[in-house]
Amino acid sequence: MNKLRPRLLVLIFLLACQSIIGQVALFPDSAEELIDTSESVKLSSELPDAFRKTINKTRRIDSLVNYAYTFLGDRYRRGGTGAKGFDCSGFTLTVFKEFGIKLPHTSAGQGLVGYEVTLKNIMRGDLILFRGRNRRSRRIGHVGIVISEKGQSVRFIHSSTSEGVRIDRLDYDYYRKRYLKAVRLPYLHR
Repeated sequence: MNKLRPRLLVLIFLLACQSIIGQVALFPDSAEELIDTSESVKLSSELPDAFRKTINKTRRIDSLVNYAYTFLGDRYRRGGTGAKGFDCSGFTLTVFKEFGIKLPHTSAGQGLVGYEVTLKNIMRGDLILFRGRNRRSRRIGHVGIVISEKGQSVRFIHSSTSEGVRIDRLDYDYYRKRYLKAVRLPYLHR
């Protein structure tokens, strides 16, 4: 509980910042992400419904990814879903649960939720699934959350057995050879 309280405070702070200054990026990829977007927030009430839904979806996904960032460096723990550490599916389960999305506590089970998307169409907030240690197996053995934008080199946050919660890239040889698929959760992308 003591470890969870600072995370909740960080999440509350991030959500408050989003409503004040627009989008907040903890780890910006470019200077453009640091630009104050408060004008776009004021104008959002004047936008058609389709645009307003897109803005809300983007904020929801950004909040989810920012919440995932708060766990960076937490250790790996088999079967873990919290203060004492995470396994890969426990990490994704915990992050999505914070946003009202229930996932199974196995990477294979999480691979059955939502719908599959091609590598070309992978987006921020999608689940990315891999084989386990045996790269010849077709069974899902690992899962992470995509943090890169569509069209960028795929980066994801996950709980690895060796270093705990960390960020990796799909183009790293280890992950490229084990990649199986990506899954989009419709509840997150409404």
